[in-house]
Amino acid sequence: MKTILYPTDCSEHSIAALQYAYNLSTKLQADLIVLHVFDIPSFPGTSMIRSLQQIERNAFEEQHDILKAYCKKHLGTTSSETNVRIEVVKNLSITDGILAKTKELQVDMLIIGMKDKHSNRGVLTGDIAKELITKSICPLLVVPNNFNTEQIKTIVYATDFEESDIRAIDRLIEVAQPFESKISVLHISAKDNDDEKSKMAWFKEMVLQKVNYKNIEFKLVISDNIYEKLNAYVHDIKADLVVMLEREDQGIFKKLFHRDLVKQIESHTDIPLLSFNKSNSYAIT
Repeated sequence: MKTILYPTDCSEHSIAALQYAYNLSTKLQADLIVLHVFDIPSFPGTSMIRSLQQIERNAFEEQHDILKAYCKKHLGTTSSETNVRIEVVKNLSITDGILAKTKELQVDMLIIGMKDKHSNRGVLTGDIAKELITKSICPLLVVPNNFNTEQIKTIVYATDFEESDIRAIDRLIEVAQPFESKISVLHISAKDNDDEKSKMAWFKEMVLQKVNYKNIEFKLVISDNIYEKLNAYVHDIKADLVVMLEREDQGIFKKLFHRDLVKQIESHTDIPLLSFNKSNSYAIT
C-alpha cells in the first residue's frame, strides 16, 4: 500500500479521524494525502475575468494555509520529514472532488470520518459517505468520530462465500500484517444445515490456498437478523475493524441488504468499517 487519501472539512470533530489516518499510514509505511475540497461562493456583479481569477487564487492560498495549520496543530508537523502531503481542490461537489483526486493519484485507500451530528456540511455527512461506498474505486475506510487507537488487533470480515471475498481478504492482509492482527472470517446464515457448513468448508479451503496469512479463523453463525448478529459478534470479540464487500444484490444479503447492510453499519457502528467495492478493480473476474 503506497498512498492513503484522507479528505477533511478541518472541523474539530474530524481530528480523531485525521490522527487515525496518520497513525495507519505510518504503520503501513504509506504516504498520507490530506485533502480539502472547497467551493468559491458566487459574487453578483463581479464580471471582470481578472478579478475572478484573483479571487480564486486567493481562495486557494487561504484554504491551503488553513489546511496546513490544521495538520500542523493536530499532527505536529507537515514537513518533508513526514509522510504527509496536503492538497486543496475546488469543486462544486465534495464527492466529485474526492473521487477525482482518488483517481488522479491512484490512491490505494480512502479514509473518511463518519457522520457527526455537529457537522452541517463536509465529508462527514452520511450521504457523502454512502455515495463514496458505492462509487469509490479503492477500498474505503470509514472512521467514527472520537475513535482513537493505534492498534488493530482483531478484524472481522463478513463473507457471503464469493470469490471476490477472497481477493478482498488478500488485500486486507496488507492492513493486517503490520499489526499482526487476527482476521475472523464470519458468515451469518439463517439456516443451520449441512449445505451451509459445506460452503464454509469450501470457502475456507479456497482462502487458505490463495491467501498467505496464518492468523486467520473462520466462523459460521446462525441468525435471522444479520445486522444485529454481526454487530453483537463484533463487540463480543472486541474487534477493531469490520470489513465488508459492497456488492450488487446477490446471495443471502439480497433485498434485505448487502448494499444497504454496508450503509447501515456505516451509519451505526462505533468502530471503523472498511468497504471493498466488488465492481472496482479489486474484484476477481
